Amino acid sequence: MNLGDGFIRRKQIASEIQTWTSRLQLSGRDTTQYYTKSIENAPYEPIPGTIKEYKRTYTIEECRAKLDALIKEDLVLAHRISLTNQNARGTLVDLDGIEKTLAIPALLVLRNEIAPKLEAAARAIPVKAKGVEVTDPSEGAMKWRNITPEYKHLQEFNDKGMKAENDVIDKYRIEETVDYGWNERDVFDEIDKIHDWLQRIKNAINEANKTELVDES
Repeated sequence: MNLGDGFIRRKQIASEIQTWTSRLQLSGRDTTQYYTKSIENAPYEPIPGTIKEYKRTYTIEECRAKLDALIKEDLVLAHRISLTNQNARGTLVDLDGIEKTLAIPALLVLRNEIAPKLEAAARAIPVKAKGVEVTDPSEGAMKWRNITPEYKHLQEFNDKGMKAENDVIDKYRIEETVDYGWNERDVFDEIDKIHDWLQRIKNAINEANKTELVDES
């Protein structure tokens, strides 16, 4: 049995423990249900055809013995996995381009904690605006301008005394921006780079999980 098999078996054991715990809860009684015309004198006389019997499938002792065996197996397996984890290794090319060999705990930290944080940071990178009036397309920081008219409401009377209402431009709001954002393609490339690295981490974990479990001493 290798490390990956050990993890799978522990999941199976957890499911079996839940099943046998439920069976243990149902193992304490047998029940007979029926209808009767009178309850003056026990035992009561059942009405024919109304008797239903509910018999337990397992005894308390059977369930407890099965649970004890499963818990002991789980304890031994957990110990063997813990010992194996200390020596199991996986190899990957890191983000810096250097090949590294890491233990499973380190690989799990990269997969579960570091990779999500790096992806969140990459997705937070500002992207340069598109579809704007560029005033200075410099390589480092693009400058662009946004012009928004602001209106005022006017009421006027013509020579016939008729009221006319119009919205006319009162002023313009100018917003000039120095845009330090990345090109959208560069942000996507950064995210893809992290995704590729995460896949290499998963491959390294799969490699490490092929390590045979050590025998418990």
